[in-house]
Amino acid sequence: MKRGIKNLKGILASVLAATFIVTAVPVSSISANAAKVDISETTQAINKRGALIYKETGNSMVTITPGTFAKNVLTVAINDEDGRIKNIKCNKKLRYKKSYRKYDDENGKTIYRFSFFTKESKLYKFKFNVDGQDYSVYINATTPVEKATFAGIDLSTKSGLGTSNYVTDLKSGKFNVKMSKNYALESIQVGKYKNSGSGNKVEPVLYWTNVKNNKKVQLSGEKQVTVYEDGDVTEDSMYSTTILRVNYKYLKNNTTGCVDYYLNRIVDDDN
Repeated sequence: MKRGIKNLKGILASVLAATFIVTAVPVSSISANAAKVDISETTQAINKRGALIYKETGNSMVTITPGTFAKNVLTVAINDEDGRIKNIKCNKKLRYKKSYRKYDDENGKTIYRFSFFTKESKLYKFKFNVDGQDYSVYINATTPVEKATFAGIDLSTKSGLGTSNYVTDLKSGKFNVKMSKNYALESIQVGKYKNSGSGNKVEPVLYWTNVKNNKKVQLSGEKQVTVYEDGDVTEDSMYSTTILRVNYKYLKNNTTGCVDYYLNRIVDDDN
């Protein structure tokens, strides 16, 4: 059976399918109350090879974007095999799903994961109880970026230019970001893939560079190519992908996060 990595379309499909997929317990998390319960935000991320992974952010608050698929989930780790989360309470406009529960024998913890969705932009409080002790977590659904444009065109994480499955004919343009109230722009990064390797093994690697706000960005023109060690299998994408990442700080509690915009171009067509 031929081995291969997911092409761009496959990666995008895996993002949607991975809503409730959970990896191992975070290496570090925020202690909610002594050593009994640990609470942390866990997010979907793209590693250097361009694959989808899950990692802890170090934040005790979970940040989501109103009206969109939330890549951030809440992880609650209980140092007890019989640990249970009970009496969950939150605003009716904040929908939640207990997407995962498993006892981690290696670490001696019961792991819960919760996913969230809301259409309303506000700061919610998510409350629950473990062994008679009450806990609460903020679910931040306020919008970090008030407006973002590329080449004068509005970017969106909901539909159109900037979404992970949208294809554009643009080659370059100024990237401009205006932050929402209570948010500060920390930095802007541009991610591009470079095909790395030699001989019978080549694979796309994602590299990041920093740029200033309202500066011109040249989109990648290098398609993602993979050649495996045996030399028999080659995957040659027709797309090049540039990721515009806005890193921000939420000023009310100094938690940080990022918003990603995807700009995909067709750079090769054999027809």
